[in-house]
Amino acid sequence: MTSADVTSATLAELFAGVVAAHGAAPALACGRRRLGYAELAGRVTAAAAAFGDDSSRPLLVTVPPATDGDAFEEAVVALVAALVSGRPVVPVDAALPAARVRTITERADVSLPGCAILVFTSGSTGEPKAVRQGPGMWRHQIAELSADLDIGPGRTVVSALPLSFGGGLDIALTALFTGATLVPVDPRDSGVDGLLATIDGHAPDGLHLSPHLLRQVTAHPAAADALTAVRLTCTCGEAPDGADLAALRAVAPHLTYVNRAGSSETGNLASNVFPPGRPIPDGTVIPGRPAAGKTLVIRDDAGRRLGDGQVGRIEVVSEFLADGYLVDGVPVDFATDESGARRYPLGDAGTLTGGELRLAGRLDDAVKIRGYLVDVSEVTAAVRRCPGIGEAAVIARGAPAELVAYLVPAPGARPPSIAAVRTALTAALPGWMRPAHYVLLPQLPRTERGKLDRQALPAPDPRPDHVPPRTRTQRLLAPLWEDLLAVTAVGADDDFAALGGDSLTAVVLIDRIDDCFGVRLSPADLAAAPTLASCAARIDAAGQTGDARTGRPLPRDTVLLSPARDDGPIPDEGPLPDQSTARPLVVVFAGAGESVHAFMPLARHLPDFTLVGLGAHALERRGIPDYTIGRAVRRAVRQVRALSPHGPYRFVGHSIGGVIAMETARRLEAAGGRVEHVVCLDTVLDDALRRRAPIDFPEPVPTAPANRPEPAPSPSSAARWRTRLRLLTAGWWPRPAHDQWALFHELGRRSALLHRLRPWPGPVTLIKAEENDDPDDWWPLLAPGTVSIDRVPGDHAGMLRPPYATATAALVERALAGHGSS
Repeated sequence: MTSADVTSATLAELFAGVVAAHGAAPALACGRRRLGYAELAGRVTAAAAAFGDDSSRPLLVTVPPATDGDAFEEAVVALVAALVSGRPVVPVDAALPAARVRTITERADVSLPGCAILVFTSGSTGEPKAVRQGPGMWRHQIAELSADLDIGPGRTVVSALPLSFGGGLDIALTALFTGATLVPVDPRDSGVDGLLATIDGHAPDGLHLSPHLLRQVTAHPAAADALTAVRLTCTCGEAPDGADLAALRAVAPHLTYVNRAGSSETGNLASNVFPPGRPIPDGTVIPGRPAAGKTLVIRDDAGRRLGDGQVGRIEVVSEFLADGYLVDGVPVDFATDESGARRYPLGDAGTLTGGELRLAGRLDDAVKIRGYLVDVSEVTAAVRRCPGIGEAAVIARGAPAELVAYLVPAPGARPPSIAAVRTALTAALPGWMRPAHYVLLPQLPRTERGKLDRQALPAPDPRPDHVPPRTRTQRLLAPLWEDLLAVTAVGADDDFAALGGDSLTAVVLIDRIDDCFGVRLSPADLAAAPTLASCAARIDAAGQTGDARTGRPLPRDTVLLSPARDDGPIPDEGPLPDQSTARPLVVVFAGAGESVHAFMPLARHLPDFTLVGLGAHALERRGIPDYTIGRAVRRAVRQVRALSPHGPYRFVGHSIGGVIAMETARRLEAAGGRVEHVVCLDTVLDDALRRRAPIDFPEPVPTAPANRPEPAPSPSSAARWRTRLRLLTAGWWPRPAHDQWALFHELGRRSALLHRLRPWPGPVTLIKAEENDDPDDWWPLLAPGTVSIDRVPGDHAGMLRPPYATATAALVERALAGHGSS
C-alpha cells in the first residue's frame, strides 16, 4: 500500500488491508507472547461490537505496563477497536494518580463526533490540555512515519515510549496499521536491563525511546552487543545533545539516528537524520527538516512573516494538525487560513535556515537577567557540556529572575564539584548567562511521559544575606574564595562547602592561605571554621599564636566534622562524654588515601550526631604512616578512648575504613567497651582480604568481561623500585595533594595484603555503591550480626558526595538512630 493509499483510506480500511495481506504475521510481541494480525483482527471486531450505540462519547482505555501481558493486549485491542469503529478513545496510563484519572474521566465525558484520539498533555508547566486529534491527522502521521522510519511489513520495532502517550502512540499505531511487529517495553517497569534484554532477544530493526533513556542505554556495558542488529534508533520528547549522539556512535557506529520533534497539537513536526558517518554537531541537535505536509512560518511579535535566518515565533500551517482543544466540555478549533489549513502557534522561538528548523528556546524560557534577554536553552546546552555532567536542566526562578542549574552526574563518573562547573561556564558564557545557583541531583524529576517535570525541581538553598567582609583578613581572604570557587561577592557569612568547596578545593585553599598570609591551616581548621568570617578568625589566631587551633584540641589526626550547634558543644576539658551531649558521638574512619573531609557532606545531613573523623596518620601532617592495618587499629583504639573512655561507640567506616572500624570495635569490646553499631560504607572484600581470613567465603559468580576494566600492564622493575622509595618517604616528604592521596591509597592497598581479616559478631549495616558486585552472602560470614545490606546510587567515592550523599546519610541515620534495626 502506497503513502497515497494510506492517507486516502479510512483507518478501518487501512487496518483491514494490513490484516488481509499479513494475517499470519505477528502484530504484537510481549515477552514470549505473540499476537498475530488475524487473531488481533478477530478480537478487535468482538471488542468494537461490545462498545454499544453511543459512538461519539470517548472510550477511556487504561494502558498497563507491557509486562502485564494479558491486560496490555486487551488495551491494544481496545485502542485499535475504537479507531477502526470511529469511536473517540482516551489512552490513560495505569501509573497516573487516581485524582488525575478522575479529572480526565470527568473532562472526557462529552460527545466528540469526528475525534479519533483525545490526548491529555502532561501539564508539566501548568493545567493539562485536552487535544482533539482527528482521523485525517492519524492517517497522515502513519503514512509519514512508516516511510521516514522504515516501519512496515517484515520489520520489528521495539518501542520504549509508553503506549499511553503521544510518542508511544505514534510508533505503536504506525506499526500496527502498516504490518510491522510491535515489541513494547515500559522502562519504568523493566528498567534499562530489561530493555536491553528485550532488544537482544528480538533483534529489532528499529528502536524508539527518549533521549534520557538513550543516555542510560549507551552507558550500559551490554549496549554494544544488544544494539548489533538494530539499524535505526529514533528519539523524541526532548532535545538531545551532540554528546548523546557521540555516545551512541561509540557503541553502535552502524546505526542511523533520527531526532524527531513534535507535539500533541502538531503531530510529527520535524526530523533530523544522522546516517553512519554524518558529522556530529556540537551542542543541541536541531529538529531539522519540517515534516511532510507541514509548513513552518516564522513571525515577529507583530505577526509579520520573517525571512530565512531571522528569529521569531514559530507557526505551523497544515491540514494534518489536531482539530483543536476541548475546553470546559466545549470543542475549540484551531484557527485556519484562507485555504482552510489549520494554523497553530508553537510556544517556541526559532528560525528557518536553509530549510532547516532551529529552535531558539521556549518563548517562556527567554528571560531578562540583569537587563539582558537570555535564552535558557543555550545556557542548558553549555551546562550539559561541562565535564562530569550527565544531564542538566536550567530554569529561571524568583523575581528578579535568577538562573538555577540542576546537575546530574554522568553515569559511573565522580560527581563534579560545583566550583569546577562554575569555572567551566566562566569560559563558556558571559556573566549574565551564568546560573546563580547550582543543585546536584541523583536524577532529574520527570513526568509520567518522561519529560522534565519543572514543577518538581527543588528550590536551591539560599545564600545568606550579604554581609561585606569587615576585617582586613576577611577582605584579603574573600578574593581567594571567589577565584577558587568561581563566585562573586563572597560575604562574611558565606559557607565554603555551600558555595561548592570540596576536599580537593580545601587543600588548594590551604596552600593559597599559606602563600597569602604565611599561615599554615590544617583541613581540620577549615572543617571547624566553614564561613569566611570564622576562617579569617582562624588565620588571625594562627598569626598570633603560631597554632591555628583554638579551644580544646582533639586527639591527633582526628577532625570534628559536625557543624557547631548550641545544644551539643564539645567540652573545653576532659574526654568527650557521649552520654552528656545532646548529639551522640559517631566516629568515622576514612578509607585508604582519603581525607576525612570526604565525610563533610555526610556530616551536614546528620545534624543529630557529632561526627569526629579519624584520618590516616601522616596523610595531612608530617609523620610515619601506619604501614599495617593492625597499627592503624591500635592508633584508632587510643584515639577513640581519648574521645570517650568506655563508650557506647558508634562507628562509620568507608572502604577499608570499614575493616579498621570493625577491628577497632572488636578490640574495644574485648577490653570492656560497648560498641552499639558499625556502619560499613562500600567496604569491598577483595581477594587479598578474603584469602587470609579464617572464613570459607563462597566464590563469586563471574562477572561479564564488559563490566571489568582492562587490567593495567605490569610496571617495570624500575617503576616498582620508584614506588617503593616513594612509599618509604610517605609522610615525610611534602607532595601535592593528589600525589599524596594516591600514595596513601597504595599504602592502604598493600596493608590489606598483609591483614588477617577476623569476624566481628556485633551489629553491622553494609551500604554498597552501585558498582560494588561483592556477593551479599559474604557479610553474614564476616559479621554474623549483619542487620541490613543496602545499596545507594553513585560510585565508590561518589556515594559520599552530593548529590548521592543525601541517600547515603539517610541509611546511616537509620542505622545509627535505631542501631541498625530496619
